[in-house]
Amino acid sequence: MDAHATPPAAGAVNPFSPTAVARVSEDGADPTTVVTAAIHDAVAYLEDYLRTGDGGTVTVVGDYGTGKTHLAVELLARARASGGSGGAIYLDAPADTFVSLSRQFLGRLSRETVRDLVAQERTGRGGDPAAAALADRLREELADVSTDPSFSTALTMLLDPATEVVAWDWLMGYPPGPALTAAGVTARTDVEAAAVETMAVLALLHGRRRDRFVLVLDELDKILAGRPGNETMGRLARLIEAFASAGALLVLAGLPDLLHMLTPDVRQRIGPIVRMSALTAQDVEEFVRQSQLRAFGQARLAPFTAETVDYLTNLADGVPRRVIRLCHHLYQDAAQAGTAVTHVMVREAVRVQFDLASRQDVAAGVRRVLTQDGWSYQRDHLLGSMRDLPVDFWIPLDDQDAGCGVLLSESVLKSEEVDELHRRAVAIRATVTDSEVILVVVGHLPAELAAELAATFSVEPIVYDPQTFAEDLSGSVKASMRRLEQVVGADALTSVRQRVERIHRQQSNTQRSIERLSYQLDELRGELDLGGSGLVAGAAAAGPATVGAPALPGRVARVFVEAVGALDQLTGVDRQLRDAFAPPRPAMPAEAGAPLRARLRSRDVQRALGTSMVLRRLIEAFRDGVEQWYDSHRRDPQATDLERLDRLCETYDGLAEYLPLFQLDVLGDLGEGDGAAESADRSPSWLAARALFDGLSGRVRQLMLEG
Repeated sequence: MDAHATPPAAGAVNPFSPTAVARVSEDGADPTTVVTAAIHDAVAYLEDYLRTGDGGTVTVVGDYGTGKTHLAVELLARARASGGSGGAIYLDAPADTFVSLSRQFLGRLSRETVRDLVAQERTGRGGDPAAAALADRLREELADVSTDPSFSTALTMLLDPATEVVAWDWLMGYPPGPALTAAGVTARTDVEAAAVETMAVLALLHGRRRDRFVLVLDELDKILAGRPGNETMGRLARLIEAFASAGALLVLAGLPDLLHMLTPDVRQRIGPIVRMSALTAQDVEEFVRQSQLRAFGQARLAPFTAETVDYLTNLADGVPRRVIRLCHHLYQDAAQAGTAVTHVMVREAVRVQFDLASRQDVAAGVRRVLTQDGWSYQRDHLLGSMRDLPVDFWIPLDDQDAGCGVLLSESVLKSEEVDELHRRAVAIRATVTDSEVILVVVGHLPAELAAELAATFSVEPIVYDPQTFAEDLSGSVKASMRRLEQVVGADALTSVRQRVERIHRQQSNTQRSIERLSYQLDELRGELDLGGSGLVAGAAAAGPATVGAPALPGRVARVFVEAVGALDQLTGVDRQLRDAFAPPRPAMPAEAGAPLRARLRSRDVQRALGTSMVLRRLIEAFRDGVEQWYDSHRRDPQATDLERLDRLCETYDGLAEYLPLFQLDVLGDLGEGDGAAESADRSPSWLAARALFDGLSGRVRQLMLEG
């Protein structure tokens, strides 16, 4: 235990941030920084630039919470300490265009700063030249990054109070006013390219007047993801090239996917790449000591110990944001309990703060996967003697003395825990010779221990991740059961029978899921109807002025009508039901409902019709929700109102995702016999309809925002 491993005093100041989100400030605040390899490399590139003045680009990549913004704060602080507070700017890239980025850049520079830079040109060479002469000087100086004379003219007009505002508006990307047009300033044909050029021009001016200029552009991937294509890549390449020509340092930061978005040409221009890495236990110890030195004047480790620091670093995967949040809550817990931080406290903090799945959560996930895949399984199955622990899930191989077991385990952090799991796997195989065992770890599994366990179990251990768990477990179980079939030598007929039974169970489970979803939609529809009654009553109370107001804008209403119409056209069941009960006509068969009855004997058709009916109810419930939102917020929607619209769209997407829409393919059979033309057109109409259903929420949101 650390020499100072005593609990903190109750009510003491917590030296760790509760959010662990880095913020860029202008006050030069010095954040607590542990010099990792990434920070060391990035600072070295910055210091080389500050020493030589050779412009260029550095790219920083890392996942969420790995410290990219913190690194940016560190670079800004060092650049400002070296070259003045105006020599470094941080921009959080908008998920929009380069025009928006340029406007943000200009806003951070400020009109006064740019005007002062231009004024320095007027007075820096002696005298007070006329506007035309000043424009000529600027044109010569800006030639490294732009040959457009409109820049020098507009910058010169910034010095005249009469034209200052319109000149600034033009730099912001707006069309030129009459005064600028008369002076020869033209409108931009490519506003995106012009925005990049504006940033380069101002970086050059700033760098030349104040020696060095650093721009940190964070979350660049948001711009690239929103507007993919060669034009965007070309503009980014131009930005990189222009900043290098201006003698400025451009620091690009983003997720690792950023590198995959870049074309080979741009990839060659982004300069050295700094990759954020996980913190080690030694890094975290240093961070704890530095944080308490800043807060209390003493670089102590207490209430942590070297062991608990190592443990929390492992559970947080060394991700800085997770580590700092854990430190905050564990410090608080230790102060309240009056003890040092323990392993139990670390596990509980991880579970509460990061929604770490419990064994019960994961067991429920295993049940869902096995049920959806149609496997027959036994829960807490006892193999061997009563002294042995039961297998969490046992999947028998038909009537054979064989099967696949799924074991659940908490975090595996010690070699003793590896040995215990090894003993359990050996015991299962000793009892059932032809068996496979899959290990699911609920928590953390270090790579070196995972390698040891992979040699013991049938497949590599699965560390629970809610995003990939279902796919990982499903694939592992299928592979294990196939291997067992080969080992026990099951004959072809038995294998086919087992697969047919499993498919039947899958279909039954799917049908039950559809019925449950239909019931939930009925409840949702009922709630919406109740809410709608209140809206109708409110409209009546408001007076006749609201009567007859359109429920939705015409284009939005049309989208819903098209979606429902496409679904009805695909199924054709409404028409065939009407035909079945229509008065007999000469061309009709004696028993008009016979063709439909024959098709309804198919369980595939029954399931497809059930899916189509649930989909129709889902579309109608979505439409009702959007109508209510529109009625309440159409006049002056605020940001929170738009978030509500987003949630409605996400609800539709989330529910539609669980519908087995592939089953609707069989509904094409319902239209056979109605003419070759209709049958020939059914495939393209189905593709168009699927596009309508899949893209419904996106189209609705876009049209609602456009008004």
